[in-house]
Order: sequence, then structure tokens, then C-alpha cells
Amino acid sequence: MERPLTGFGWQRLMLQWPVRLTGENVAAYVCRLIAYGLGLTGFTVLLGGIVIISLMMPAASPGNAEAVLFAVPAGSTAADIGRALEEAGLIRSARHFELVSRLMGLDQRLQAGDYLLSADMNLLSIVRQLEAGKIYTVRVTIPEGMHLRQIADLLARHGLVDRARFLQLASDDTLVYGNNPPIDKPVRSLEGYLFPDTYLLSPSMTEEQIIRRMVSRFLEVAGPVIQSKEAPLGLSMHEVVTLASIVEAEALYQREKPIIASVFLNRLRINMPLQADPTINYLFDEHRSRILYADLEIDSPYNTYRYSGLPPGPIGSPGLSAIRAVLEPAETDYLFFVARGDGTHVFTRTFAEHVRARQRLRR
Repeated sequence: MERPLTGFGWQRLMLQWPVRLTGENVAAYVCRLIAYGLGLTGFTVLLGGIVIISLMMPAASPGNAEAVLFAVPAGSTAADIGRALEEAGLIRSARHFELVSRLMGLDQRLQAGDYLLSADMNLLSIVRQLEAGKIYTVRVTIPEGMHLRQIADLLARHGLVDRARFLQLASDDTLVYGNNPPIDKPVRSLEGYLFPDTYLLSPSMTEEQIIRRMVSRFLEVAGPVIQSKEAPLGLSMHEVVTLASIVEAEALYQREKPIIASVFLNRLRINMPLQADPTINYLFDEHRSRILYADLEIDSPYNTYRYSGLPPGPIGSPGLSAIRAVLEPAETDYLFFVARGDGTHVFTRTFAEHVRARQRLRR
């Protein structure tokens, strides 16, 4: 004999409607709705519960599925996502996914992006992850001083870019920005403007998007600093970044950057060649621990032994400290420095002092 609905708290149920269903109560709520609202028998309630539970079951048993990267394109509907999930073997039924997401009121709130999902996740967990926008990202740190080739290698190792395409785009800003590049400079290369920082990058991002992100970071962090200072010798922003990239490559310790910057600025002031080894190293695909005398004869505008002044552009991505060192150099009359071998340098004023310092360090 069926029991009257009043004994089951029908009024309390009606007072709770409408409600926002959660992953924890959706099955129970549906069963209660069936029992209280429709007056079905206990057998039917049990059957409905079984249907709900089977609907929520993952496509694979726990521990028997590997996580895979699943991309949700922008503008995807719940039906689109469900079909893609089913095709990827991550859920049992696309229809079930669409039904659950609608029942929970989340079908219009599923977010685009890359997600790390597995077939042993239940349907509710997947819906919740897409609704919360728990997008999978790769954390990448670009160290100060890295040049384009090294950045391309690093990003390619993380599976984020095609190395050749990234280099092609970063070497010609018109391929990324068209005729409206965000930085006024005499060269097309974006060398020096992919700001060294830690980035959270999505595998679905294109090479253009990654480049834009890094250039935007430069404009956000370094741009205001450069624009707020009057650069020594009337250097342009491009020249400041170029000199800062050389300082970054020469200095191991922060405290020496303003001093090294002062040496190069003193040389520029009297039209003396910078004679910076890192500008020679920049000409080679791989870093060389020693620069040979033969290398000093290479005919390139980046050879600061043969040509006075700054090279055409940066030789790497300087950090903010190197940029500040150029804008606020130490006040010195040094023209030379030689490495001690421990990361520090001996600074001297004359060539004779420089020679003596080198001889003393070689003993």
C-alpha cells in the first residue's frame, strides 16, 4: 500500500525549490523529487536511483586510466563538449553529459580551455572542473639574459611551441603585429623584448599568443621604468634595452651591474669600442666558454671589437635590474674590467692598469 506524500515532507521540499544543485546532492535530490512530486513506488525510486548512479559512473574503473589533455574550444555548447568527451573515451555518453550539465544549471557556464582529464573521473567531477575553469597550464620561467634561440628551445621542450615557427615569428614582429608593432625600434626582431619572467601558458596557445604575452609583460614592467627616466647619453628605449642586454650577459652579481653599465657608457661617450665578448658569442648558435682571437675578426655589426657604438639590437632579454643599471649607472671613470674567475670583476681606469690586473689574475 502506498504511503501518503505528507509523511515525506512534501511541503519542505517545495519550499526548497528552486535550488542550485551541487555534485554532492544531485542524485539524492532527483530521487526525492521522483518520490515526493510524482508519488512513485519505492521500487521505482530505487530504479531511478540506479539510473542516476549509472549515469554518473566513470568510463573507466579507478586507477585504470591515464590523464589526457582535453581542449574545449571557445563557443562550445554542452552538446559539443559531450560529443568530444565521448569520442575521446573520457565519458560513457555525450547525452548524459549534456543532461547532467543542464540539470545542474551549468550548461551555459562551461569554460573554454585545456583540461587534464581521465576516464576514471565521474561525470560530475568533469562537469564541475569545466564549470570552475580549472584549466591546465604549464609553468615556464624565462631566465634573465636568454636570447630568442634559447627561449624557443625552452618552450619547445615543454611542448608549447614549434621551435622553427616561434623563431620565425619572433624574428619579424610584422608577422605577429602587422604594421602596428607595439614597440618603436629600427629592427624587426623582438630579441630583448620577450620579458624574462615566470609564465603560466596553456598548450592550446599559439606561438603568436605566447609572443604577445611576453611582449605585453615587457611593456607592463619595463616600459614604464624606461619612460620615467632620462636615459644617459640620450639613449632611446631600444638602445637602453640593447645596452642592458650586454650588461645582463656580463654581470653575474647584481651589485656589479651599475658599475659595468658605467664602463660601457664611458666608452660610448668617447666613441671607444665596447669590446664585449657576449656580443661575439651572440653570433654562434651555442654558447662558447672562450672567445678566440679569430672570432674577433668576424665581420658583423654585432662584433663590438670591430665596430664602435651599440650593436643593432639586444643580444638577449635583460631583466629589470639590468635596465635600471643602464638608466642609473654608477658614477665612475672606469674604462676596463677583467673577470676574476669567481663571477666578480676588477675595474680599472687605464689600459696599463688593465694589463697589470690581467697579469695579476693569471698568476
